[in-house]
Amino acid sequence: MPSNLLISLMTRPQSLILMCLVLLCHPAQANIEKQRQIFKQASRALALNQVTKFKQLLSRIEDYPAQPYLIYDALRKNINRASNEKVLKFLERYEDFPFSYHLRSRWLSTLAKRNDWQNYLVFFDNRGNARLQCLAFKARLKLGKIEGINQDIKKLWLRGYSQPDECEIAFDYFLDTYPDATQAIWLRIEKAFQARRPSLARYLGKKLSESDRKIVDLWYRAHRRPEQTLTRLVKLGDESINRTIIVHAIDRLARRDSLKAGDIWQDIGNKFQFNPDQRDRLVQRIALSAAYQHQPVAQKLLMNLTPELKNDQAYLWLARIQLRNQDWQELSKTISQMPKHLQQENEWQYWLARSLELQGFATRSDDILEKLANSSNYYGFLAADRINLNYHIEQESVTVADFDRDALLESNPHMLRARELFFLDRFVDAKREWFQALRKLDTPQLKQAATLASSWKWHDSAIKTVARTAHRSDYSLRFPMPYKKHVMNHASSRKLDPSVVYGVMRRESLFDPLAKSKVGALGLMQLMPSTAKHVAKSLGLKKLKVADILKVENNIKLGTHYFRSVMNRFDNNVSLAAAAYNAGPRNVKKWLPREDVLPADLWVETVPFNETRNYVQAVLAYATVFDKSRGKNTLISSRMHDIKSEY
Repeated sequence: MPSNLLISLMTRPQSLILMCLVLLCHPAQANIEKQRQIFKQASRALALNQVTKFKQLLSRIEDYPAQPYLIYDALRKNINRASNEKVLKFLERYEDFPFSYHLRSRWLSTLAKRNDWQNYLVFFDNRGNARLQCLAFKARLKLGKIEGINQDIKKLWLRGYSQPDECEIAFDYFLDTYPDATQAIWLRIEKAFQARRPSLARYLGKKLSESDRKIVDLWYRAHRRPEQTLTRLVKLGDESINRTIIVHAIDRLARRDSLKAGDIWQDIGNKFQFNPDQRDRLVQRIALSAAYQHQPVAQKLLMNLTPELKNDQAYLWLARIQLRNQDWQELSKTISQMPKHLQQENEWQYWLARSLELQGFATRSDDILEKLANSSNYYGFLAADRINLNYHIEQESVTVADFDRDALLESNPHMLRARELFFLDRFVDAKREWFQALRKLDTPQLKQAATLASSWKWHDSAIKTVARTAHRSDYSLRFPMPYKKHVMNHASSRKLDPSVVYGVMRRESLFDPLAKSKVGALGLMQLMPSTAKHVAKSLGLKKLKVADILKVENNIKLGTHYFRSVMNRFDNNVSLAAAAYNAGPRNVKKWLPREDVLPADLWVETVPFNETRNYVQAVLAYATVFDKSRGKNTLISSRMHDIKSEY
């Protein structure tokens, strides 16, 4: 290395020196790093409307895999000034790119604004987006292409939830021309109530006669205040619509108070000519709701269901009630009566073994537990603890270390672009390319792809990719431990088990620091903004923005602090704390046993929310795997303290 270059490097930060040395040793890597920098410069120039500079920079990376994304950005930015020819040419050229789907959406919206309905239908690809579908209906109506249009509109009309404003023209046409518009309105009203959209039902009622509007208003009140409204309903005549509203009201009431719903049904069931489907619906709803609410009468109600009404949920909750009552003989019987696909699940194999053990059939129980103990999951770990076996957590690498990474990338343009987009921090685009790439891979290549993603520290994609294979033994891929310094520091300061923190983090986000849920939870530990702000305030921190909550250190700091608070709330019981982190302390309080202490595995199994039950089991199992990675041999049962009736 020339001495003047060495002198120059000596004046720069150490990290930059290291990067320069690496790049000098690897010309190909140096070139790709240079292209990434030019891409970022071009992106900034485009954002600042520096058109000439943007074009110059764009021309310098024509062979860069992600370069088309800049062309896409430029066209999207100027879509309102684009021509049909330019957009068509772009879509044809980049047909295989995920962004083509999204650009077509923008172009369709542009054509609609221009009232260019002829070209709208040329570009419309019959996608499922309701807003764009309704604009296509508008285009057909404008152009007189109405053959079969009412059947197409009807599919959207009969959805029980609100549709975009763009659908109003199509819906008005449908109601004006449909042979029985009133019947169509009533059908949608019923679907709206079933979908728990009472405001939509009330809005639709305005399209009916005054007498019919009164019926819809009554139905609305029955939805909102079922118990009070039922008193009035039973005094009305035995007419079809009244029976429908009564059934809806009792169903609604049962979800809140199954005992009251059962009493009312017992009183009026024979006073009205309910059809068999209505009777079956209510009998099943009341029985299942009683089970969810841990009512003592639930077992009897479920056992009295006819075979036709004993669906999977009925069998599952009958078994869970018997679990909670520790009625092992009846539990064995119920498991034997379950459909085969339920019987064979690890969950019910474990509880069958437990029930046999407690009835004195130790040999049969041990045989089942020994098979389960071969699995590295929640029930496998519980089974191993019961018969004192070691956990089956043995690291096996998914792929050989020396597979040709360059060949894999070059053979799959989607994967190559995904890599570049990931390093350019365009994570949404990267994920779209990545999962399009996976469609073309066989199992060995999927394993290699997971290894690649992990090497880039793209952990959520690595975990999702290896999950597409039957391979479950590469724990370094499936259970990485990123952000170790932050996790260890905050776990230590709050006296939390780092393995449990990692278990929560993996279940919440798969270690995606920018994860956002449908309900608005953010970051690695999926904090709701309201929760994050409340915790921040208690710590004396400034008001947080979304960007602040997504920062790795902030998210872990706030998440561990909140987890510590629920641990304190429930006397350091990990099972209860995990449940509270997922469903809230108030729900957990409602689920506590009423009198006797319950073993933790039994309590977890009878949590009413499927999501929370699965969540607690996952956190406990994941923590066990992370223990192994940390050189610890903690038993899952050591974290599962008995559940008391009060905390």
